[in-house]
Amino acid sequence: MEPHSHMSDPPSLAQDSSKNTSLNKLKPGKCGYVVKVKAESDDIKKLMAMGVCEGRIIKLVHLGEPMILQVLGSRIGVSSRLGETVEVAPCEENNCCEQGNCSEE
Repeated sequence: MEPHSHMSDPPSLAQDSSKNTSLNKLKPGKCGYVVKVKAESDDIKKLMAMGVCEGRIIKLVHLGEPMILQVLGSRIGVSSRLGETVEVAPCEENNCCEQGNCSEE
């Protein structure tokens, strides 16, 4: 079963779903809003345990193996294979997470 979020889209995010991309295709330093996780059930559970789930704002800190993500103030390592399964709507503003514009509250 896929996770479901009742959160609304933050205003600083792209509203055009054609701009959505997989997490591993974000540029380092960019953040995005998790739109969908298309992984297998076990992988979804692993991602959710690390805080990567629909409705969450995440930042790609480092692209590589593993990818380094900032989630809820913590940095985590995620394989590129899992990163491919996470669809995000990239933030339209530069450094939006540092400016507090991608607040999840």
